[in-house]
Amino acid sequence: IRTDLRAPTLMLQSESDVLGVLNFYPARQPDSDTVRTWEMAGTAHVDEYLLGPITSAFDCGAEINDGPMNFILKAGLRALDTWVRDGTAPPKAEPFKTEEAEGEVRYVRDEDGIVEGGVRTPPVDVPTRVVSGEPGPSADVVCLLAGSTIPMSPGRLKTLYGTASDYRTEYEKATDDAIKAGFVLKEDRKALLDEAQPELIGKG
Repeated sequence: IRTDLRAPTLMLQSESDVLGVLNFYPARQPDSDTVRTWEMAGTAHVDEYLLGPITSAFDCGAEINDGPMNFILKAGLRALDTWVRDGTAPPKAEPFKTEEAEGEVRYVRDEDGIVEGGVRTPPVDVPTRVVSGEPGPSADVVCLLAGSTIPMSPGRLKTLYGTASDYRTEYEKATDDAIKAGFVLKEDRKALLDEAQPELIGKG
């Protein structure tokens, strides 16, 4: 993106945009006075929210990503509008962490498979399933862009949270942190809290 223009640009990139089929990685650029990039952890170029009722038509070998991208996109659109109108730039976001291994660039992921770095939201930082841009085994082009959703085992959830109450507390804090950071709209707080899954904690 040119940086010598007055018009501001906010780029929002999912995990499957930066690496994988679309491979935006070589075009990454630092933030500037007129350019910001938000790389969104736990997201895919195509997800369940976008596909809606036709999600079930695709057999990708893994559940399609049902991550938090829609919340971040709404905050991004608001931030860009504000930037254009009064010059207040969007918050800066840490990029995804990457490493080079066996001649290729890969994401750095934690022990559960969640990418490190990027814009963080409760489904990523207080997970009950692993949402990512990693596709299932299908070679269908939609599937390659649709990432995956992998449930966590009851034992892992017990280890992470102990009780449903502890999980709710962590999830609510992560929601408020994302709002304070500017990556989720305040008016979306209830909708994001409704995404929590305390009923999964303590099962099994």
